[in-house]
Amino acid sequence: MRRLTSAVISIAAVGLFATPAAASDANGNHETYRWVTAGDTAMAPDGSTIKLTGHGTLTAGHDKAITGGGTFTTSDGRSGTWTATAVDEFVSYGLAGPEPFPLPPGAAGGKAKLQVSFSDGQSGVLTIFCVLGTPPPSVMEGINLVLGSGVSGEYNTIVSGNTIFIAA
Repeated sequence: MRRLTSAVISIAAVGLFATPAAASDANGNHETYRWVTAGDTAMAPDGSTIKLTGHGTLTAGHDKAITGGGTFTTSDGRSGTWTATAVDEFVSYGLAGPEPFPLPPGAAGGKAKLQVSFSDGQSGVLTIFCVLGTPPPSVMEGINLVLGSGVSGEYNTIVSGNTIFIAA
C-alpha cells in the first residue's frame, strides 16, 4: 500500500509541475512590473517603420497605473519622445524559465496594451509583447503601434523586438 501511495503522489507531483502556466489577465494579476522596449521596430502596411525605445513601470489589475516613455524614430526621418499615459490591459505569460543567457530576477513575459502620446501630437495604443514564460504559440517578441493617423499609422507588423517585463 505504501508503494501505491508513493506512486500516486509522484504522478500527481509530476502532473502538477509539468502543467504549463496559463496566462493571467489583468483581473487576476495585480503585480507591478518594470517594462523595457530596447529598440523595437514595427512596420505599417505601406512599408514605413517606427522604432521605439523606452522603459517604465506598470501595475496590472484594478489598480492600473503606468509610468515611463522613451524615444521614437520613423523611416521618414521624424523623431521625438513618447509617454505612456494609461494601461488598457496586461496579460502575464509567467516568469521566465531557464534561459541560455542571464536574465534579471523576476524576468517575465506578457502582453501590455498601453495608451501613449507622442511629442509630435499623435496618440494611440502601443502593445508590447515579451515571449518569456508561456506565451501563446503565435506571439512574437516586439511591439505593435496603432496611431490615430489612418493606415500609415498602423504599425502592426513586428520587424524586430527586444522587450522584457520584470516583476517588482
